[in-house]
Amino acid sequence: MIPESPETLAEMLVTGTFHRSSMVSTLTEMASRGETPGEVAALAMAFRKAAVPVRTRHPAVLDMCGTGGASFRTFNVSSIASFVVSSLGIPVAKHGNRSNRGCGSADLFESLGARLSLSPEEAGASLDQLGFAFLFAPSFHPAMRHAAPVRREIATRTVFNMLAPLLNPVVARRRQLIGVYSSRLLDLFPPVLAAMGVERALVVHGRPGMDEVSVLGPTSAVLVDEGSIDRFLIDPREIGLYHPLPGDVAELSPQLSAEAAREVLGGTPGARRDMVVLNAACGLLAFGAVKDLDMGVRRCEAAIDSGRALARMNAYIKRTNAPVTG
Repeated sequence: MIPESPETLAEMLVTGTFHRSSMVSTLTEMASRGETPGEVAALAMAFRKAAVPVRTRHPAVLDMCGTGGASFRTFNVSSIASFVVSSLGIPVAKHGNRSNRGCGSADLFESLGARLSLSPEEAGASLDQLGFAFLFAPSFHPAMRHAAPVRREIATRTVFNMLAPLLNPVVARRRQLIGVYSSRLLDLFPPVLAAMGVERALVVHGRPGMDEVSVLGPTSAVLVDEGSIDRFLIDPREIGLYHPLPGDVAELSPQLSAEAAREVLGGTPGARRDMVVLNAACGLLAFGAVKDLDMGVRRCEAAIDSGRALARMNAYIKRTNAPVTG
């Protein structure tokens, strides 16, 4: 039986005041008939309210984060693209976690040599001074421990597979590039974002079934800007970034992902670089820093070619490993 309201369900999950078998059946039933925007928004707002906040001097901050769970799994595109965007003066708070069967953003950052366990104060200082911080989700969402046993018990997708991009704990006006695992979520996410007060967001689903902007085929996109909604296709052929071989951008192990990050940001040409450039350009568009993708692509290519993007990544890794003072 589903609780009487989404808010009641959210409170039960956040506080752990539920019977496990009842919650399993509730979440399974919701997934079977399709979650509503109100249910997703209620859960996201409850877990965000319970999160450990990260404070920053920046009035607006960008996050580039996918839902995960896509049928086509790519290398860590949004994580690498985040360094490109940050090197162009846009503050980026990259929210992420490990993967239980591949290479999540946390696995990549760890393989690069970055320290994951930043305190809220350290993360905020890094965001303020460097314009970048990686927020390791378990460090900022203690309430998720109540839901963890339920999540492990359910083998299929539930509402929790939608929440990752919605739970960034930074206290600032929110702008986001969100990749979703299904085209169905292109209709679900805009009202959720509006309910949560997200100022501007670009929601994307790339072919063939990825939670990224694709260089393998067209990407369906929805731009949400202060209540207005604009739907369009992003075709890599029209931008000169088309690549036909899926294996060129497929998921890698953590070690190989770290090597790919250094190669892409070091200027190595190819499908991975173009995938990163295209997603970084969409990050600029989501933030409102460029008027169109062509301008974004040119700026992101310049950030890589000049060495700024690689320097930003190296500076962040060095910063996380510096002795903690104070």
